Amino acid sequence: MELEDHIFFLCTQVVYRRDRAINEALRPIGLLNTEWRTLGTLVRKGPLTMQALAQWTAYERTRLTRILHGMQERGWIERTGAEHDGRAVLVRIAPRGRAVHARAEKAVDTLTAQVLSACTPAEVARVRRSLRAMRERLIASGY
Repeated sequence: MELEDHIFFLCTQVVYRRDRAINEALRPIGLLNTEWRTLGTLVRKGPLTMQALAQWTAYERTRLTRILHGMQERGWIERTGAEHDGRAVLVRIAPRGRAVHARAEKAVDTLTAQVLSACTPAEVARVRRSLRAMRERLIASGY
């Protein structure tokens, strides 16, 4: 099989190139793609432990810690001890983070619509179903 036809090569290429485009779109806002993804996860999932946030963002905990440090300095997130476990760190979005995320979301939505316009809605839905099935298979296998 040619590399260009390998499904995981294609997935990696799409994500990599979309991340580059998002970074460019977010540059005027002063936000990186990694920060946008982290804020978006907190907007959609609410306060999360570091472990859960790492799972949802797909960032390793050490990388996530560095990302969060800069975000906390800017007042975008808050980190506190989790009530249920004094050792766990709970991360929540701060009002300033919610505001910057809202500005960024418009730019990302525009870019996403442009990229997805290459496919029909039915094709996008089929790809989404397939990726969910592969994700579930990997989770069930312990990954």
